[in-house]
Amino acid sequence: MKFQASSAGSISAIKFYKGSQDTGTHTGTLWSSTGQALATATFTGESASGWQTATFSSPVTLTPGATYTASYHTNAGRYSNTANAFANAVTSGPLTAPASDTSGGNGVFAYGSTSLFPTQSFNRSNYWVDVVFNPSAAA
Repeated sequence: MKFQASSAGSISAIKFYKGSQDTGTHTGTLWSSTGQALATATFTGESASGWQTATFSSPVTLTPGATYTASYHTNAGRYSNTANAFANAVTSGPLTAPASDTSGGNGVFAYGSTSLFPTQSFNRSNYWVDVVFNPSAAA
């Protein structure tokens, strides 16, 4: 999922929605717009299904207006998705996931045996990846 922050803050964790058939080891990565991995975490203590959260070893400070991508890797290939979820931009607080058609594709993914920078998009799909945003303290 590509997203931008409208205000200063940091990302301390990454989340994904796990279906009951999505077994195996999962890793989450926060990427820069150029494909540099900014933080990676392995999900541990997962429940059989529902939202899973992995905390990064250090929070990643965001630059307001810059584009970031949050992704998770599954070796089971059983991911959750909702078609056309990014037909329009989605905003929650200071974070916005841009519409797929205006951002070069959102709901991005990549196939590989390890975590790769996701650049492919299909059907404006949401693969249910999210981040934990912590606003910067006011000066």
